[in-house]
Amino acid sequence: MKRKIIVMLAMTLLSAILFVPLTKAQGEFNVYAWVDKVQYAPGDSGTLYITIRNDRASYVYVYNITIIYPWHAYVEDHWEGNETIEIKATVAEDGGVLNKECKFEVPSDGRAISSMIAPSQIGVYVDTEQLGMQTEIGSISIANPPVHMAVKDMNTWMTSLTVVIVVCTIILAIVVFLSTRRTRALPPPPPPRAKAE
Repeated sequence: MKRKIIVMLAMTLLSAILFVPLTKAQGEFNVYAWVDKVQYAPGDSGTLYITIRNDRASYVYVYNITIIYPWHAYVEDHWEGNETIEIKATVAEDGGVLNKECKFEVPSDGRAISSMIAPSQIGVYVDTEQLGMQTEIGSISIANPPVHMAVKDMNTWMTSLTVVIVVCTIILAIVVFLSTRRTRALPPPPPPRAKAE
């Protein structure tokens, strides 16, 4: 009986050791990205902060960081809205950190307009030797210009509204008048005449 318990305990421990995820055993490599303001207007300047943290048991060599802003486009004869920063640095093991700040300017043309359905995102791609490409998506909010509404033919609309209000008032007055009017009592029918013989 004791032997069965020992064998079962040994098998349980062995299976627990074998099924430990490898990512936890090796540690994690994380990329974080955020901006310095809650919202930007077209033409504003800002700063993108990037932090790389290595919790792995070995160092990670970073070649470069590529940033793609939401206003990334081909303008005339070149690309705008992207940036590649050459790092060529080692991020130390067990909690090593690499910080980078990148200045940007929100364009004042239509490329910077964001929608409520799909908020603007900044793509941060870190190219490493050991892990390949690591990606982080940061959010950026860009204030849209105000939308001005012009109502055409307002005088026709107001005239129609006035006519509808007058007609509804007349109908309501008729209904109230008829519902409050008392019915008159009809005089009793005359008694039947006697027939002449």
